[in-house]
Amino acid sequence: MRNYWLCQLLVFISIVFINYSLGVALLNTSTDHHTHLFLRTISHASVFVLLTHFILYTLGNWLCGKLKITRLNIFLLSVLSILLAIIQTLNVVYFTPFILPDSASSMSIQMYKETTVDLENQQVTGIISSFFNVFVMSLVWSGCYLAVVSRREKKLIMSQLKEQQLESLKNQINPHFLFNALNSIRGMIYQDQDKAADIVTQLSELFRYNLTTDLRTHVNFEQEWAICEHYLAIEKVRFGKRLLVSMQCDDSLKKVVLPSMALLTLIENATKHGIANLESGGEITVNVVRVGETVSITVSNPFDEKQLKTGTQLGLQNIHSRLELMFAQRGKLLIQKQNSQFNATLEVPYAT
Repeated sequence: MRNYWLCQLLVFISIVFINYSLGVALLNTSTDHHTHLFLRTISHASVFVLLTHFILYTLGNWLCGKLKITRLNIFLLSVLSILLAIIQTLNVVYFTPFILPDSASSMSIQMYKETTVDLENQQVTGIISSFFNVFVMSLVWSGCYLAVVSRREKKLIMSQLKEQQLESLKNQINPHFLFNALNSIRGMIYQDQDKAADIVTQLSELFRYNLTTDLRTHVNFEQEWAICEHYLAIEKVRFGKRLLVSMQCDDSLKKVVLPSMALLTLIENATKHGIANLESGGEITVNVVRVGETVSITVSNPFDEKQLKTGTQLGLQNIHSRLELMFAQRGKLLIQKQNSQFNATLEVPYAT
C-alpha cells in the first residue's frame, strides 16, 4: 500500500507541475494570478488523486468482488473514468470558484499572442475541455494501474512457483527418493544394463525439469504428462506390479494449459500418500475430459485411511493460488475422498 500512495504522490506532483507550467505559458496575467493558478492546480490535483482512489481503486476493487473477477479490465476502468471525469468537471466548474478568490477564477488566456479569451465567457467550451482533460488523465492512470498490477501478479506467480519448486524438490529429491532410485539403478546394472541406463535418463530428465521450472509459469498437458512419465518410470522400478498407471486424454485436449508442476504434484501425492501405503498397491488413473468450456484433469488413486498422514498441503495450496491468478474464477482445484478413493481434479479453461 505504501508504494500505491507513493505513486499517487507522484501523480499529484506531475499534475501540479504540468498544469501550472502550461498555465503560466498561456496566461496573459500578472504574477498575482500565477499564485491563484497554483492554488487551482493544487485543488484540482488533490481532488483528482482522491477521486482516483475512491472511484478507480476502492470502487473498482469492490466491483471485482461483486463480478468475481481477479482485477479490473480496461473496459470497466474506462466506465469508471467517465464517472470520475464528470465529478471532477463539477468540481472545476462549481466547487473550485467557491473555495478560491474570485480573481483566481476570472483569468484570460491569450491565444497566439493576439486573441484573448475570457474563461468566464466560455463556460460550455471550458466544461467540455475539462471533462476530456480529466478523462484522458484517468485513462493514463488506469493504464499505469493495470501495468503495475500485472507486474505485481507476475512476481507473485513467480514467487509461488518458486515455493512450489522447492516443495517438489523436497518431495522428490530427498535422501529416501535418491536412495531408492540409486538402489534400483545399482540392482539393474547387474540384471539389465540397458534398463539401468534408462532409469538414469529418467532421473536426469526429472532433475532438469525441476531445475528449469522457475523459468515457466505454465505448460500444456502433453509437456507435463511427459515429465510425470519419467517420475512414474522411476517409481515403477521400486514398486513393481504394485504401481499401475492409466491415462485417458483425447488428442484435442493435450494442448490445454495448466500451471507447471501442478499435475506432477498430484501424481507425487497419489504415489507417496496412496500407493506406497497399500500392501497390494493400486492404480493411479488420470482422466482428462472437456465439459463445455472447461477441461477437467482428474487424478485418482486408492488410499488407506488409517495410514494417511496429514502433511503441510503447501503443494495443493500453491496449485490453488496459481490457478486463481492464471484463470481467476475459471481455474479450480477440487479434492474429494470417497470409498477409500482419493480424487484430485484440476479445472482449467478450454482454449482452441
